[in-house]
Amino acid sequence: MPEASRPWVLITGCSSGIGKALVSVCRDAAWGVVATARRPADLADLPAGGDLRRVSLDVTSAESINSAVTACAGLRLVALINNAGYGQMGPLELIRPEELRAQFETNVVGLQAVTNAFLPLIRKNALKDEGRIIHVASMLGRLSIPLAGPYNASKHAVVALAETLRLEIGQEIPVVLVEPGAVASSFRATLAGAWGDLPERVKGTRYERVLTNFLKTREKQAAHFAGSPEQAARCILKALTQKHPPRRILIRPEARLAGWAKAVLPAAVWEWILRRSYGL
Repeated sequence: MPEASRPWVLITGCSSGIGKALVSVCRDAAWGVVATARRPADLADLPAGGDLRRVSLDVTSAESINSAVTACAGLRLVALINNAGYGQMGPLELIRPEELRAQFETNVVGLQAVTNAFLPLIRKNALKDEGRIIHVASMLGRLSIPLAGPYNASKHAVVALAETLRLEIGQEIPVVLVEPGAVASSFRATLAGAWGDLPERVKGTRYERVLTNFLKTREKQAAHFAGSPEQAARCILKALTQKHPPRRILIRPEARLAGWAKAVLPAAVWEWILRRSYGL
């Protein structure tokens, strides 16, 4: 494909998981990819080529975002995939305000800041039937689970941002919401790191045993249900290339099943199931 006509997509959070898989999947489909991560070293193993730019991007830093926009100025950037994020877990009554703020700064405020920064480039470069803004949310943007209050809330907020942005610009640039189910990645391996000193805070409380069981429950669910990052990436790629992409993409059958169960079961029954599952 001639370099001048190549469409480019910027992807946040490319150090692992879905973001890293998206880099390969999009390049294989003749897209140019601006792969971003907070630490440039996390992108070092991506195969070099004329269809790849590695860019340092911290979504919580206005200076970093502006530098990334400058780095893309010479590219025909027509799409953005907001994939960066992490999960702050723990019982809500023990979550500190600064932990909740940090969760929203990355997953919500940072996501919208990146969108606002790159929207003018997409408007400028997109040809007919091009132009995409894709938010990677979660099935936890439809429902909530115990011990994931900050993450639940941030993904519910991402859903609201996507729906609102679609109402405002969707006739010009499609806005797609992606809601993965369980995906095999390093996401769960980083949960303990996000906890900080939470294990100390729960000692002597009813949550000490519950917190121990939390990771076991999540690992069991991952073992039974987790799909590959590549599978999720291929589903997201369709949203880049379809003339009329869907408004929401549910990835993995358990995401559909959980949403259906919450919708049809009495609230008391649904809550009983979750409490029992998480040892509450």
